Formats: sequence, C-alpha cells, structure tokens
Amino acid sequence: MRKKGNKILIVILVLILSGCAEQKTLERMGLLTTVGYDLTEDRQILATMVLLQIDPEAPKSSVILSAKSATSKGARNEADLKSPKKLQSGQLRVALFSEEVVRAGLINLADTLARDPSISDLTYLAVVEGRANDLLNQNNEQFSDISQLIYKELDQNIKGEKIPSSTLQEVLHDYYAPGIDPIAPTLKGEKGIVKITGMALLKNEKMVGKISAKEAFYLKLVNDRYDAGAIELEIPKEDFDLRETHEQPDNLAVVLDTIESRSDIKLINKDNLQFELKVKMETRLLEINQALDLKNPVYLKQLETKLDEKITSEIENLITKARELGADPFGFGEIYRKSVRGTNLTTEKWHSMYPESKVDVKIDFEIMRTGVVE
Repeated sequence: MRKKGNKILIVILVLILSGCAEQKTLERMGLLTTVGYDLTEDRQILATMVLLQIDPEAPKSSVILSAKSATSKGARNEADLKSPKKLQSGQLRVALFSEEVVRAGLINLADTLARDPSISDLTYLAVVEGRANDLLNQNNEQFSDISQLIYKELDQNIKGEKIPSSTLQEVLHDYYAPGIDPIAPTLKGEKGIVKITGMALLKNEKMVGKISAKEAFYLKLVNDRYDAGAIELEIPKEDFDLRETHEQPDNLAVVLDTIESRSDIKLINKDNLQFELKVKMETRLLEINQALDLKNPVYLKQLETKLDEKITSEIENLITKARELGADPFGFGEIYRKSVRGTNLTTEKWHSMYPESKVDVKIDFEIMRTGVVE
C-alpha cells in the first residue's frame, strides 16, 4: 500500500509542477533569428530584431522590430513591449554590429550575448558598413526574410572557405587570449543585395581597419588549413611566351581551386622577435585567360614560380598592413607565448612588442593538375 501511495503522490506532484510551468508554445513565442546594433545620436543602443513568423497564414515570413535604450538588454525589453509574442533568443543565428559600434567597442555586446544560455556559441558575428538597421530593413526579391539571406550567405562562404569563420565563441576566445586579436566579416547592403566585402580587424575590442575579401583568403591561408578553397590571381604576362593579339588582357589571370594547404609558424629569434611562416599549397589550375601551353613542363614550372612569388608578396603585404594597424589576427603573439617560457604575456604587452616583429614568409606552391584552359 505504501508503494502505491508513493506512486500516486509522484503523479500528483508532476501534474502540479507542470501546471505551474510557463507554456512556451511556438504560437506564443517570437523567435529572434538576427539582431543588429547601431548607435543613436544620443549614444544609446538601437537594436533591430528579426522575428521568425511561425503562422503559415501570416503575410510575411518575418517581422522586424526596433527599439533603443542605454543597454542591449534594455532595448530588448523595449521591443518586448511592441511585440504580441514573447521574444526568445534560442534561434538567433547572426548578430550584426555597425562599424560605429565596433569602433567604440564590441565586447560588452558580445559578452551579453554569450551570457544568455539560450544563444548558441556558433552564432555568427559580422560588421555592417553603414547601419545595421538599414541593412535589415532592405527588401530582396528572392528572399522574403533578409535574415535568412544574411545567415546563408555567411554560412556558405565560411564553409566554402572563402573567408575565415567568426562565431561568437571564436571572437570571444581571440579577445580574451593574449597574443591574438579578433576578426569579423564585413557586410554591405545595397538595393536588397547583401555582399561580404572583407573582414574587420580589431585591436583589443575596437575595430582599427578592414581588409578585402581577397586579403581574407590570405588571412585564412596563414591561420588555418584549406581543403577546398578557390581564388583568382593576376600576374604580369611579360615573362611568358604568349601569342600577341590586340584583344589580349594586360595581365595573365588564373583561377585556382580545390586548394589544399598547411601552414606552420615558428619563432626563430625571441630577442629580435622574428618569426618564420611556412605555407605549403597544392592546388588545381581551373582556368587561365590566355593561351599558355601548360603541357610544356617548362611553362608550368614558370607559372608555379610566378604564382609562388605573387602569393608570398600578398601575404607579406597583409602582415605589414595588420602590423601597422596594431592588430594581430594571425596569432603571432600566441606562438611567442608558447615558445618562450615565463613571459607572463598580456594583451597590452604583446601590442607594445608586435610592431617591432618581423616575419619571414616561405611559400611552397605546386599545381597538382590543370583543368579548363581558355
């Protein structure tokens, strides 16, 4: 009888507790998929939120709400007062920040997102050239939900190895780790079209400059391993045996794809702060814009040499540019910290040392096979 009575008591307690719980049915929830942050003239935060519409009979697949306050959470509370559904962050996929916000400081807003347990660490962060509110209020003829367009564009270019990944987890890791600075993709919207223009470079938490999408390729080449990337490169044609015609382009353009690469950075002089960067690249030549006989091993080797020189020069220029801005997106400071014991390296100490550093770039480039030739 006692066991039977215990079972009845457990059933009653479950019914009571479940009756007290807040019912979070989809019909009652406003699911945030994208949020954008701008600064107003009075230095408040303007939050623009895209809400997914669950109702299949709704005229639009998403709704956009905007609210401003002194804090991002305050703006969220203000937006709740305008919404017929309780706002939920569990489906947040992208957080956008205007350049003005990131130049003032990104980390407070990013930390606030990270402290929300319902928000995934894999949420993409991106910087908007202009206002995030304007970008999210654009109309696109093919995508009724602009937030889905932005998410899919970032997702496919990151997974397709066009640009480095910058999730909430990665940005915060690079901020708090001494010896490396965060990066984030830059977006520009015009007439309903959203384009990835490159990457924002941050020093500490503030944006100090930008690099182009092509420079972002070289950044990933230094920082990460390529398994499938692609790029178009132009080199001078003077040294090649080409048939001269009036219609010929000024430069020799080649498209490389199915790139496989490995990079290795070593500290070779701790006193004069000198690093050695080695990058091994194996790739396929997919296309070339002029008639070069690639069956001739002499010409193929000549092309490899010129592309090797081109890539080396581009990486050296990128490292110089970042160093002049004071940003270390490559993680040279992390290599220094791991290589030298007892440094007690801090972010401030590394930023004072970094401008005096030197990097010896060595590229091992090889075309494994050739594809289409025009």
